[in-house]
Amino acid sequence: MSVRRTVLVFALVLAGEALFADASLTNEDVVRLANAGIGDAVIVPKIEASATAFDTSVDALLALSEAGIADDVIAAMVKAGSAPLRDAAPPASGRTTSESGGEPAGAQPKAIAGSTFREALRSGGEGPEMVVVPAGRFRMGCLSNDDDCSGDEEPVHEVTVARPFALSVHEVTFEDYDRFAYPNKVADRGWGRGLRPVINVSWDDAQEYVEWLSSQTGATYRLPSEAEWEYAARAGTATKYHWGNDVGANRANCGGCGSQWDIKQTAPAGSFAPNRFGLYDMHGNVWEWAQDCWNSSYAGAPSDGSPRLQGECGERVLRGGSWISFPRVLRAAYRFRYSSGFRGFNVGFRVARTLAP
Repeated sequence: MSVRRTVLVFALVLAGEALFADASLTNEDVVRLANAGIGDAVIVPKIEASATAFDTSVDALLALSEAGIADDVIAAMVKAGSAPLRDAAPPASGRTTSESGGEPAGAQPKAIAGSTFREALRSGGEGPEMVVVPAGRFRMGCLSNDDDCSGDEEPVHEVTVARPFALSVHEVTFEDYDRFAYPNKVADRGWGRGLRPVINVSWDDAQEYVEWLSSQTGATYRLPSEAEWEYAARAGTATKYHWGNDVGANRANCGGCGSQWDIKQTAPAGSFAPNRFGLYDMHGNVWEWAQDCWNSSYAGAPSDGSPRLQGECGERVLRGGSWISFPRVLRAAYRFRYSSGFRGFNVGFRVARTLAP
């Protein structure tokens, strides 16, 4: 037996029986395998072929990342963790259940504020995790407590979101997008795919994705309107950011947010605390496309939360700022625009879903 083969066998022994046994794989098993030198090419197929008992909470995923587990392995764990154990009887519908509320994935979700769901795709797997945003009213634009106002954030006006709608819990990730566009169609700059927000996606690309997602689920997916985006980002607050008027430290990823990713790269989805609506990364990480055409002020803007589809429609609205933006750009009121065909390493998107009455 060669020295290389001997070392590999010894590593497998050190990794424990999880590689061969029928017992469910856990997070600890994966870390042990990786620490023993087992490569991703072995670990990922093992995850896909085994019963699993993974903890895929945000804290657990962050711990895995800090332990040096590759994004491809983490993505396989998340995918396996969202499916029933292979030895378990499937639900009566043949689909997995949602994270909260217990509705079968792909069934018509109930418009219960704060409830989350994922819908089954006809081609296999599930769509992005969605959360129901409640109906309500808010004042849109640069409010009186904001000292960073610009003219395109005015006049401040009241908007009524008359019905609940769903918004993706995270920015659309590479894992989500790669189900639509074969892997590596969109470059990741070497930062990793999996649970990182997809980048280099234009408004036009995002339109193709929501059309595909709608056809895969039978539901109506779309980009949020600019009003829906700001309403969801504020989450009932009237401050610059959902947590207050000071950017603070390690609350978002931007050029001056005090995170480990500032001015370096995107952060994995869900790396910071969510807002009151259960939405992550509404401030920073990547810019997010809205449905609206660009207008340089809110004069004549809709008051019902619908998108503004008149104006400079060759340019579309972007919201939220990114990993290289100054903190003032991350404000809930801040607006920006690019050509609908623009792709950038700091530009992604989030999807909305219309809910039945």
